Order: sequence, then C-alpha cells, then structure tokens
Amino acid sequence: MAWTDFQLTVTTPLFNDDDPTVGLRVSSVRGAMRFWFRALAGTVYGSGVPALARAEQKVFGSTEEASPVRLRLANQPTARAMIKAGEPSSFLAGDPAEDYEPGKWVAYLLGQGHAAKRKSGWVTTRPHTRPNHRFTLKVGFSGDPAVDSLALASLWAACTYGGFGARTRKGFGNVHLTHKGGPLPEGPWQDDSPDTPGFDHYRELDHLPVDGPLKACTDLLPGLVPVPEGADGPGVAPQPTLGAGNTSAVLADFTADDWEAVAAETGERYRRFRASVPHGSPDPGYKPPIKTPEYGTVIHGTDDRFPLGALGLPVNYKGGAKVTAYKGERDELRRASPLWFRFIKNEHEGTWELFSFAFHNPFLPADQGLSTRLTGKQVDSREVYITDENVRERTKAWMDLVRGPES
Repeated sequence: MAWTDFQLTVTTPLFNDDDPTVGLRVSSVRGAMRFWFRALAGTVYGSGVPALARAEQKVFGSTEEASPVRLRLANQPTARAMIKAGEPSSFLAGDPAEDYEPGKWVAYLLGQGHAAKRKSGWVTTRPHTRPNHRFTLKVGFSGDPAVDSLALASLWAACTYGGFGARTRKGFGNVHLTHKGGPLPEGPWQDDSPDTPGFDHYRELDHLPVDGPLKACTDLLPGLVPVPEGADGPGVAPQPTLGAGNTSAVLADFTADDWEAVAAETGERYRRFRASVPHGSPDPGYKPPIKTPEYGTVIHGTDDRFPLGALGLPVNYKGGAKVTAYKGERDELRRASPLWFRFIKNEHEGTWELFSFAFHNPFLPADQGLSTRLTGKQVDSREVYITDENVRERTKAWMDLVRGPES
C-alpha cells in the first residue's frame, strides 16, 4: 500500500482527553472526520438518516467491518514532551491581582475541566500539545475514488473549520493540514489542494459553503448509497449540516498580534454576552459582578423559557442548580454548543482574528422522548423549554456583537 503523508501543524493547544499520555490518537482524528462527513453528507441525504449512516460506514467502517481508508500517526509527542497538567502555560499568563487578566478569559473558554486558578495564576489541569508542534498523518487510501475523495473531504473540513481533541468548539485543538507527498484520490482533489486554506478563505464567509471540491464530493454520495425516495432536503436534517440555510458565520472586527490575545478578547466578550445583567451585589465573590438573565427569571424565578441553554447543555449554577436534557426520567444528556470559535492567522498582516460559525439544526431530536429540566435542592425543579428559534437568535446575536458596527 502506498501511503500519503499529511503534515498536521498544531495552531492552538491540543488537549487529547482520550489519552493524556500522547498528543493525539488516530481515534480522535477519525472521530472528527466522521462528524464533518455527516455535516457534508447531510446536504444530500437530509432527513434520510439511515442512508447517511450507511454511507458513513462505507467510508469509515463499522463494528462489523473496518474502514477501507487506513490512518497512522507519526512524530506525535509522548507525555514527556507535552505540557503537563499544572505547568505554567504562556496562554494563561497574567497577574491574578490585575483588573484585566488575559489568562482568566482564555481559561474561561477552556472551562473548569481544563483550567483552574492557583495562587500563582491560571494553569491547565490536563496535559496538552503546544502550538507549532507537527504531526505526520499517514493515509492509506482504498483505491475507490468515491470513498477516498469523501474521506479527504472530511479531513479537509475537520482541519479548516474544526479541530482535534477537547474544546474544539471554543477554538482549541486547531491544526493546519499540508499535503507533503504521496498519491491523492482520483477526482476532485486532483485539481484542488487539500491544504488548509489561508485567511482569504474565511474573510467573506457568512456560512460554511459546499462548493469547489466539497460539492464535487457530494455528487459522489448517491453512488455509494442511493438517496431514499421521499427524503426531505438538508434544511430539515437532524444533525449539524453544512450549507447556506444550515449554518452562519462571521469574521470578528477585532485583531491581535497572537492567538492568545484574540482568545482572551473572545473569552471576555463571550462571558459578558452570556451574563448580560448586573449581579445585584457589588461584590459577589468574582469579577466582573454580572450574571445571566436566566439566573433571576428561571433559576430563582417562575419563567419556563431558558434561551441560554441554546448555547449548550448542561448549564450549572451555584448551589447545585442545573439545567440539562434528559431521556426519560434519569438519563442525562449533553447538548454540545452549536456555536464554534476558530482563531485564524491573517498572513497578510501578521495578526490573528476570530472566526465564529454556528449550525442551525434542531436543538433536540424530535420524537425521542427528550426533555429539558431544571433540577436542584434549592430551586423549583421543573421542565423548561429551549426552542430551535433560540439557537438561531442566540447565535445571530453573538455574530452581530463581534461583527461590530456596519461599515
């Protein structure tokens, strides 16, 4: 088998929670590729989920049959070469005594599971691979042009919009893909580079498009698995799906000299976006003294509408109150945020910018016995409601905020 080599250059810290002893696992790469395959294939199969699943298995395999496309990783760091949990990280630097503490806002994006405050400042609580480290991803294509082209399309999308490891939706685990050698699949990728595009690709996007080689790859899908009769279009696909009607995107109006400063600005703006009302107490024990509107109207009020949840579940509050989704009475579910951040380098100016995008698929799958509930010993536990319109409104409000005044 002839192997095709791709270089993966880490651009933001990569947290491989699957296995903290190595920088990245093939399973993490393959998992991200599967997500972006479904986002692409949804534009063809729409609500035909069984057909989409069969197409995914043709490319990535199943429990009964291995994927015809093989993946290998080389040059990845082991635990000795990675930044260990608790070690100082430049992107969390800052004096905790200062009013403006950049590391605090980057830590806010990382979340409590990956960052914590110590006396000396903020630290990561899990090991990670530092930016600029380079992996080699070796791909053994199957020889089937459709399967191979779709696998490469999935890898391209994962490296162009997403990432690998944990917290990719908040801008971590971003990588840059570069074809270094070896054969490419017959078809779309013979004429178009599979390398991660530069800044100009993101500059004018108002959604995640399906054009160029991606469009040519979608044309191959019906040959793998026919589109079922009566399948609705991509506008009603239950899973995240690419395209003008299914996504929105914007490049923010602020820049900085490095990704860390852009991440800090993003983190502070996102916190103020979510917690948009004064706390009520001038000193609640944290800064700034702000809270989410829903803390008063829902958690300690009587309103059953919870639009904040459209940005992801669960949402946890002080005192043990929590809003999350359930299947049945006891099975708790997560609902990942539909809003994604990616930190982009403008190679023309030498600066960094924030690229935000969102998926508009249904908030929770219909007809599966799912509900969203507020629980906690000190609150009125009850069902609360989050609508698909909340997803569109909240993500649009964020994009309007970072877009800045219209020129």
